[in-house]
Amino acid sequence: MKYANPILRGDYSDPDVIRVGEDFYMISSSFTYLPGIPVLHSRDLASWEIIGYAVKRLPFARYDAPAHGCGTWAPSLRYHNKTFYVYVCLPDEGLFAFTAADPAGEWECHFVKDVTGWIDPCPLFGEDGNAYLIHGFAASRVGIKNILYLHRMSPDGMKILDNGRPVYDGVEHGDETVEGPKLYKRNGLYWIFCPAGGVATGYQLALCAENIYGPYTRHTVLCQGDTPVNGPHQGGWVTDGRGGDWFIHFQDAGAYGRILHLQPVDWSGGVPVMGNGGYPVAGGDTGLAEYKASIPMSDDFSGGLGLKWQWQANPNQAWYSELWPGLRLYAAPADSLFEAGNFLSQLMQVFDFDMEIRLKPHFHPGDRAGLGMMGWQYHYLAWDGEKIILTEGKAERLSRFVPDSVKEIVLAEAECRGSAAKLIMRVRHGKAAFAFAPEGGSETPVGEEYPLSPGGWTGARPGIFCMNMKGAWGGWADVEYCRVREAKA
Repeated sequence: MKYANPILRGDYSDPDVIRVGEDFYMISSSFTYLPGIPVLHSRDLASWEIIGYAVKRLPFARYDAPAHGCGTWAPSLRYHNKTFYVYVCLPDEGLFAFTAADPAGEWECHFVKDVTGWIDPCPLFGEDGNAYLIHGFAASRVGIKNILYLHRMSPDGMKILDNGRPVYDGVEHGDETVEGPKLYKRNGLYWIFCPAGGVATGYQLALCAENIYGPYTRHTVLCQGDTPVNGPHQGGWVTDGRGGDWFIHFQDAGAYGRILHLQPVDWSGGVPVMGNGGYPVAGGDTGLAEYKASIPMSDDFSGGLGLKWQWQANPNQAWYSELWPGLRLYAAPADSLFEAGNFLSQLMQVFDFDMEIRLKPHFHPGDRAGLGMMGWQYHYLAWDGEKIILTEGKAERLSRFVPDSVKEIVLAEAECRGSAAKLIMRVRHGKAAFAFAPEGGSETPVGEEYPLSPGGWTGARPGIFCMNMKGAWGGWADVEYCRVREAKA
């Protein structure tokens, strides 16, 4: 399978990947978006599809509303005793494990440890029956950002057995922000793959030791060099079953999020040198048969709510009903779109595209429905049944203990009456423009072009919504379809 990087242009942050037989599985972070931790499947390492989510909802009341920047950070994925394991830390609530016999099926939630400040956990199930967990720390919670800690676990992976001990301190080696560790054992040696140097400008380390507690020898195995791939790090190593080794990692693309690259891994010198001599490659050939999987952005809802969609909080059945085809969105009360748990969004799979929805409203006073692009600064186009409203919102993060300060202002309005209307968002070169067309009418642009903005550890997210701005439950809007067309250069 010949491929070109990035293999996925969606914001699949902090990926981890495994192989089971001829199948590859990958997961990524979701933060406040739920269901969370998407599970992706491939057979060629380059073409992927979403087959489910490890997290249906988070068992804390704070996630019944948006908690931007919180939630599921940097999970890990392993297969052991015919069971799939996902480990993840919520930085304020603790360590969780999710298990499943079928990665596309139901996952069981296990609350492993109540702790604050742990992030990026990864298990290692040893052949001798011992189990271990490595993790980093969130500087925003505990003031530590350069130390990796190792703990013993119960053989079933459901209990932490000790207080742990540090196995790597980046300060001693000039490494800032050491995080995202993945723990492996290969040919009798222990390896920790971990990024350092920060999201946008960092690099990938491989640490090696004969004893799991160290001391570890440090190797830089992937960095930008003179390539256009900034900050190539944080991901997972996987073998292809045919003698090949691969590393999937992210690249920070600003408002487009953290997009994924595939690098060959060369172990011939005893150290996992990634890409071409330690620098990212533009593409290559996995040597595997093409799988022809994809992640489409369009949806006519003929099969219900597609796997591409995530809510901005714990899912609530009161927010929607499936029309088969079509989707009915109910107008839940919200002070702003940023604070609306029922903002239904997805990841951008392409950089330039048109998104169009057709709405049929059944509105009460204060209701509005439409589409928009979420981020710390966001824009949305809404219809209240009589007029089109283009709104800009800005959110300011003061601290994780204080609610985000959000302000929305109306940028433009236009009259629009009738039983249905089309709303359109066009994304080009990191900016979004909006337009509408009443039933049987021509398309009318609204406002100007507005830059996309990243959110709480996420890229900008396109989505649809129906909400009531008067503090009460209102009516509803039927979404006949959501059509997304890639804009070709």
